[in-house]
Amino acid sequence: MQTARLFAALEYGERLAHDCARRQAGMIADGRARRFLQVQAAQESAHALLFRNATDWLAPKHSFGPPPALLDFGGRLQHALSRDDLTESLVASQIVLEGLGEQILTRLNHGMDRHGIGLRRQRQLLLRQEQGHYAFGLRTLEQRLQLEHARIEQVHELVHGYLRLIHRISAEMTDVFAALDAVDHVGAVIGLYEPGFRQRLRRNYRLIRIQAERDVRQHAVGVFSIEGPSRR
Repeated sequence: MQTARLFAALEYGERLAHDCARRQAGMIADGRARRFLQVQAAQESAHALLFRNATDWLAPKHSFGPPPALLDFGGRLQHALSRDDLTESLVASQIVLEGLGEQILTRLNHGMDRHGIGLRRQRQLLLRQEQGHYAFGLRTLEQRLQLEHARIEQVHELVHGYLRLIHRISAEMTDVFAALDAVDHVGAVIGLYEPGFRQRLRRNYRLIRIQAERDVRQHAVGVFSIEGPSRR
């Protein structure tokens, strides 16, 4: 049940990131960056579908809302988007939200690896996409600072404000993260020993790969696939 709550929260975060990337594509002047954001929006939508299906499989008769602090995070980000505030949206979505998502997925992957669950290549694809979104946001933010479209003091204030929300989210989901850290509990609670669930996961990862390849061809992004930094 705790893992279903986690997947539901991840789905909300992915849908939030999708909406943000779609709106950012209309704010940014650089055509290459705009195409990257269009591909990111498609990838986030595919990720959200994956987590929705995982939640439905694990808890078909339950509905989980995101934790209140995550809703507050989303509300603040949506307010920034309504003002066409590209700087704040980059900090909130590509830097803070993607950074949190990458850490959660990394912890989840470690648990799956410990139990020899497999699907490693597909899981790494999803993680690389998240890292690419983070790296894009970091580079775009640095460019805005160099062009004096943003002030470093403003960025620091935004980062600290969103990190305070992240601390609240972590506090509200302490029991969920505790379940992730339980070595003997991860595989069983996720239900990945069941062949039907593993087949569904494999099918959804394949959809993510196909969607990403199609969108890259459509928007001619080419090699504009950035790996995230090894350290935060």
